[in-house]
Amino acid sequence: LSAVLQRGWAESTLALYSSALKRFSDFCDKENVPILARLPASEYLLCVYAASFAGIFARSSVQNLLSAVRAWHIVEGAHWHGGVRLVYVLNGLDSFAPASSKRPARVPVTRAMLDMLYDRLSLSDPFDVCVLACATVAFWSQSRLGELLSHSRVSFHATKIPRRLDLANPSTTNGSRVLRYPWTKTKRSKGDTVLITRQIGRCDPISALANHLSINYIPDEYPLFSYRTTSSQLSFLTKSDFMGRCNAIWCAAGFPPSSGHAFRIGGTTELLLSGVPPDVVKTMGRWSSDSFLRYWR
Repeated sequence: LSAVLQRGWAESTLALYSSALKRFSDFCDKENVPILARLPASEYLLCVYAASFAGIFARSSVQNLLSAVRAWHIVEGAHWHGGVRLVYVLNGLDSFAPASSKRPARVPVTRAMLDMLYDRLSLSDPFDVCVLACATVAFWSQSRLGELLSHSRVSFHATKIPRRLDLANPSTTNGSRVLRYPWTKTKRSKGDTVLITRQIGRCDPISALANHLSINYIPDEYPLFSYRTTSSQLSFLTKSDFMGRCNAIWCAAGFPPSSGHAFRIGGTTELLLSGVPPDVVKTMGRWSSDSFLRYWR
């Protein structure tokens, strides 16, 4: 039962929760909280724990720490006592949030930055064409890199990232293609699909994909974003390698380093500023709320 329950969270989330639970355990040890009083934790204990971060962490960080403790309670079948009082403690943390916890808005990838990749990547190099294809797809489909790329160059989870067979053949005269995602952050193993459409200009994902597939000739069962090494072996594009190549080009041109999420918010921003109706952008980007509207800048 415990093993099945733990599959209810993403692996990356569980990894973060592990360190967060150790922080809770260390706090209880320091405050001499008896073992039996930690599970289930009383609301008073939860409030004191949250309040201990006043002036140190922002509210969102403390909420993440508490989410780990709550997940532990769920797995162990213990009642969660977090209630109204805890909500007010969290509200109060906003008044103590350190200036360092308030990060500036992340800078999105722009169309001009995609054009720069096109200009400076080699359109005949297997690795570079794979990077360009991934960049244009991630941008125009408003995708998360974790939904597209493997964590390893030599292994992958077929249930987590798209394979070559998940990219449908062109379905319109303009070459639009449907890409199936076997796993997404919001729908998890139910997966989802995106429509990749032709774009005017050099950063067209349809052309980039066609060039990538013609140079890297990827078997159906392998990740869509794979590339041939100098020995003609297939290697899987990772987020680290992908962002490293992109940032090497952008930083050399004077841009600050970008994060993977910059592609998703960049595509969203570009579509909104181009006049695409917000409800269409929301559907295209598979946004589960209206939070994407904050990128309308």
